[in-house]
Amino acid sequence: MKVFNGTPHEINVVSGAEFNGEIRKYTGGKIISSFPSNGVLNAHISTELVDDSVLPIFEKKIKGYDPLPEGFDIYIVSMLYATALMGAGVDVSKVYTVADPVMSEDGKTFVGCRGICGVNIS
Repeated sequence: MKVFNGTPHEINVVSGAEFNGEIRKYTGGKIISSFPSNGVLNAHISTELVDDSVLPIFEKKIKGYDPLPEGFDIYIVSMLYATALMGAGVDVSKVYTVADPVMSEDGKTFVGCRGICGVNIS
């Protein structure tokens, strides 16, 4: 299976991580798979002022996105990028984001994630 990691960092999948209620994060486990970054897939965003009568209120608008490269079975991307694809009506059946970050025992450093998460919203 060919996986494209469209995030700026390596994705480590951790098996056996458990939720630590004390720090409210997943910790522990063992890295079972790693996927190096293949290059960042970006969504193109603009910030537009919509009201400044009392407090400046802005709106973020998705203006476009980098195309998905062809030839992969799975694409791991940021949620912002996935949202841009969904907004454009692109088939996201092969698009995933990371599910449940796994942290170091002290909860300060990202170690990986428990898996990937589909982005189909129904």
